[in-house]
Amino acid sequence: MSTLGQAAEFLSGGTPKKGIPEFWGGSISWYSASNMTRRFLKGDEPKITEAGLAAGSRLAPAGSTLLLVRGSGLFNSIPICFADEPVAFNQDVKAICARSHVDPLFLHFWIESLRRKLNENIGVTGIGAGKFDLGFLQALPFPDISKGEQERIGRLASLFDRKIDLNHRLNETLEAMARAIFKDWFVDFGPTRAKIEGRAPYLVPDIWALFPERLDDERKPEGWKTGCIADIIEINPTEALKRGERAPYLDMAALPTDGATPNLPLEREFTSGMKFRNGDTLLARITPCLENGKTAFVQCLKDNTRGWGSTEFIVMRARSPVPSPISYILARDPSFRRHAIQSMTGTSGRQRVRAEAVEQYPLILPTSNAIWQAFGWMIDPIFEKITVNAGETRALAATRDLLLPKLMSGEIRIKDAEKIIGEVV
Repeated sequence: MSTLGQAAEFLSGGTPKKGIPEFWGGSISWYSASNMTRRFLKGDEPKITEAGLAAGSRLAPAGSTLLLVRGSGLFNSIPICFADEPVAFNQDVKAICARSHVDPLFLHFWIESLRRKLNENIGVTGIGAGKFDLGFLQALPFPDISKGEQERIGRLASLFDRKIDLNHRLNETLEAMARAIFKDWFVDFGPTRAKIEGRAPYLVPDIWALFPERLDDERKPEGWKTGCIADIIEINPTEALKRGERAPYLDMAALPTDGATPNLPLEREFTSGMKFRNGDTLLARITPCLENGKTAFVQCLKDNTRGWGSTEFIVMRARSPVPSPISYILARDPSFRRHAIQSMTGTSGRQRVRAEAVEQYPLILPTSNAIWQAFGWMIDPIFEKITVNAGETRALAATRDLLLPKLMSGEIRIKDAEKIIGEVV
């Protein structure tokens, strides 16, 4: 064994001054703890300019591994990312760049295979944040194997995460499509405005015919009404679970900050908490979880199963014939989230959203059930595909986590690993 310091060069980054506009909004992606959320980094925001790079940051070449080495977030998760293009990064991150005899992808996944050792050796700064000392990182072991062998292992290991990353991006696109349809129909009143302006139909004839031809004096589609969320969504609906009954359980940590899919629930005996079923949306109602975006659309329960979770959830359930994903689309809507945050009450360290404030959020609503049914016809398949992709991603991640340490240690031969990967990816 050699060391990581012998296998790679360690680069330090920095942050251009935020108050100088000329440093920001350019073409170079800049990474810190807040946006190191993917395995493969490319084209993300925020971006800096060449002037910002020269004045305060550092460019890591494509193929670098970015490792967060300082910050309170290390106690929750250690971001280890691979740069698919040259990227800039801040002072809390190290860029680990493979030397000429080392394959960059193998180096990256070797560092990933050391995650347990990293977790066990997080230091603490003077202000209580986590840290890794450079000397500790450079002294980590690195195997003495040929670059050709490294390249084969690195390529195989990356196949899982490339597919996982593709699924994440596909789900983001699908969710954005669903939100765009909702905004066009129920916020911008696009079909009605298109009819007023004499533009060509952009929906199938049966759906196009459902929308009014005019706006009324209140600038809403003729025949539509002013209402609120409570008209179409039940807040904290009643469900039956007996104390001591075992049922799927989701805690606050299981809710994602982005995307619809929560972690898989655990089976626990019911004590007290919010109860839900498939098709419900879980919205965090407490600081800082609401501000962080913790929200989920539940599609992970067996048929007719009731789940339960934190008392700090608000459960949102669409009323028939409104399609169930609309509760999630609304919960993710920036205007709704501002309304929810502004309505929080309580002490500064423990503020909560009241269910009544959620119910009162204003909406313009169609009076025709046919429009809700048409909206369901458009978005239900989108969320079904999101659920399928999320299940595939979980299976890929489980297989990767089982296979990667054995592949890196030589316990599994490359030929056997290729067969396993071919069956999964």
